[in-house]
Amino acid sequence: MAPTELATSLQAIMPQPAIDTRYTTPAASERAVSRVTVICPDCRNMAPKLIHDFTSGDLLCADCNTVIGDRLIDSRSAWRSTAKISRQAEEDARMLMSLQTIAAQAHDTTSSTSSQSDSGNNSPVAAGKDAILSRALRSRTHGRAAAQRHERQERNLVRAFSEISTACATMDLPRIIDDTARDLYKRVDAENLHRGKNIDAIIATCIFLACRQKSLPRTFKEICALTKVPRKDIGRTFKFLKEKLGAEAGPMSSDDLMARFCANLSLLSSAQECAVMLNQMAKQRDTLAGKSPVSIAGACIYMASHLVGQPRDAKVISHVAGVSEVTIKNSYKLLFADRHQLVSEEMLRVSPMASIEFLPTP
Repeated sequence: MAPTELATSLQAIMPQPAIDTRYTTPAASERAVSRVTVICPDCRNMAPKLIHDFTSGDLLCADCNTVIGDRLIDSRSAWRSTAKISRQAEEDARMLMSLQTIAAQAHDTTSSTSSQSDSGNNSPVAAGKDAILSRALRSRTHGRAAAQRHERQERNLVRAFSEISTACATMDLPRIIDDTARDLYKRVDAENLHRGKNIDAIIATCIFLACRQKSLPRTFKEICALTKVPRKDIGRTFKFLKEKLGAEAGPMSSDDLMARFCANLSLLSSAQECAVMLNQMAKQRDTLAGKSPVSIAGACIYMASHLVGQPRDAKVISHVAGVSEVTIKNSYKLLFADRHQLVSEEMLRVSPMASIEFLPTP
């Protein structure tokens, strides 16, 4: 084989680098293209489709994905980076302009104040500018303070509503009690009555008032045990809110407490029915006049439980009712003294085991 033919064959077989014609003159690029032919070393296509992957910096053959060249330099326009830089520059320029404006206003105010103090006369124009600037600063300050105050009120309301819902769920209170307590606290917050007060005591009092208004009363001790607020604080806050809000507390009678106390003491329906009848008879005869509803309910349950043969100790009843054992026994003494007039034949027919002889002597 002649040397010329051998060189031509080697040139066709060996891979040749791609020539970027963007940085050469038309004549030089035409001469280079006419002398060099680029083929893929794998598929040997005389006119391969080349792909410039600027992400990895490779030159690929589109037919067989063979890497022909690597470490290519991305010569495309960087218009995206330029746009980001220009946006950042615009923001910096606006911020700088606002700072310069504020500094200029402060300098003008200082200059006008100093010139007025040095000259000894007050210029109407300078005074008007100072008034406008002071009003603008005051309005800005007041607007910021109002926004912070509103945010703080919203945060306090959310916290109070969450605690009210948790307390009502713990006591198995219906949804209407939760809603009523929230409405009461919202009125307290709107009229700013909680200023200087214990927030936990206000929340406990709102629950206590809501239970009273919806005829599902709870004792002070039950609310105290639930909210961990002292009874004295709840009583003081109750009187304050009742006066300021004009809220109707609703009466609490011993009949409202009887069913819940009997259920907590695991008494049968016959004992509960007997306690209710005994309570009604005591009201008619004013046997327990002047006693609190909780004391009346505890004493009637104590007497009825022994009457029907389901005795409960006074200490257990005092723990459930939230009054002392001595208070229940003192009220029971009055009931026992009037037992022949209080216990009727109808009351004894409630249970076949009922007998007045089962009543303990105080």
